[in-house]
Amino acid sequence: MSSSVRSIRIALALAASVGFASPSLGQGSLVLPPCSLGDTDWRLDPVLQASRDSSQRGRRVGELRCKTVDVSSWTIGGQHLQLVRAKVFEATGSDGDGIEQGVNLFILSRGLNDAATVIGRALEPYDVSRDEPKFFSQAEGRPEGVIVQLDRRVGAAYLVSGDTMRRIDTHGWINAPGTSPPAGWVPGPVRNVDLRRMKGYVSLFRDGADDPARPGSAADAGQAIEFDLALAGDRFVTTGSRVVDAHFAQDTEEWTGFVSDVEELLIARQRLPAGTEACDIGGWSADTDPAGMNLRAGPSARARVIGRIPAPWKAPDREGDTGETYRSEFKIIGYRNGWFLVRDISAPGVAYGERYPRHLPQAPRGQGWVSARLVGAALAFGSLPAGRLYQAPNEHSAHANVTRRDSPIGTGDPVQRLHACSGVWGLVEIGGHRGWWRSLCANQVTNCS
Repeated sequence: MSSSVRSIRIALALAASVGFASPSLGQGSLVLPPCSLGDTDWRLDPVLQASRDSSQRGRRVGELRCKTVDVSSWTIGGQHLQLVRAKVFEATGSDGDGIEQGVNLFILSRGLNDAATVIGRALEPYDVSRDEPKFFSQAEGRPEGVIVQLDRRVGAAYLVSGDTMRRIDTHGWINAPGTSPPAGWVPGPVRNVDLRRMKGYVSLFRDGADDPARPGSAADAGQAIEFDLALAGDRFVTTGSRVVDAHFAQDTEEWTGFVSDVEELLIARQRLPAGTEACDIGGWSADTDPAGMNLRAGPSARARVIGRIPAPWKAPDREGDTGETYRSEFKIIGYRNGWFLVRDISAPGVAYGERYPRHLPQAPRGQGWVSARLVGAALAFGSLPAGRLYQAPNEHSAHANVTRRDSPIGTGDPVQRLHACSGVWGLVEIGGHRGWWRSLCANQVTNCS
């Protein structure tokens, strides 16, 4: 076992021992109570309106319905609280639930079964396409009342005091004075708010992890800042902070997944030439030289040429349709100093059933190195929000929202440059911005979904 893997496993064991236990709750019970929209006309709610696509915001919303998807319950200070989460649909008049809206309805009540009294209702944003966020509600009694947290990564919670429910901001403290990171590090968004310990966490990644001259690695967990939190009015504020190891910012399950991914990456590195970062993405030749793209024995322009990857090829016209122009494709398995290590090279159009002519140069077998300046790719679906490029190859790093032709960049968009890679992440340039995207493919026909 490598020293890197051993240290990660030790950190995992430590993480398991540090207060990540959740309060006892009955989330996802077998019998789900019915939901009710109450007397509010939710069609006019600003959260609902903001969730709608810009092309639909001027259209009248039809009748709304709700459908319970889970329930959480707690007994705190002798009172029983229940939080129902429901999806919201616009009725269409046909069979089925209707059109799902980009919000979830939360109904907080006190009491049991038929004797329960609704304290309040609220809508929260919800990404229908990704089924996010994954709400995992918790509650904690405090002198001010009971705080019901929707999820550690969601910036909203409800303070229950008497018969009232008030929304509080649990993430706004990140922008307060005095929360700047140490020199050489870039903070991401709020990663976790531990309601029981009143701690907040933000991940830190090395400044320059998005620089092609010294790109980051998906094996780097970074660090984190731990903030002391307190409730002040309708928001959490910070009263102190310190830099801690990265595993303090996440729960055991999340850290276990990260450790597993890192182990796979480290094992893949051992199969590659020394100093090579392991990658698992697709790409294509962007070299327009009719002689083809040089495949070299090493990551250097002085290394021996061991083959040539075929140049772009135009398929013949058929039945009045203009033939497509295809590029050679390959799998990218490594990166080092501006060079990609590639294998599984296929001639243009072969992956799509085209008959690439035998008299033209054929795709070389085996593996070799190609210049990163001459490699292209398309964004594939990486289970992350569309439109985001990350500062480091980690979803908890800082991100920039990037558009292309007035729409968020997303699956199927070709990149302008592919600078580097690490694991399933690629350091790309697109829409005039540079950053990391999780999952890239070489598909030139479909949208890489």
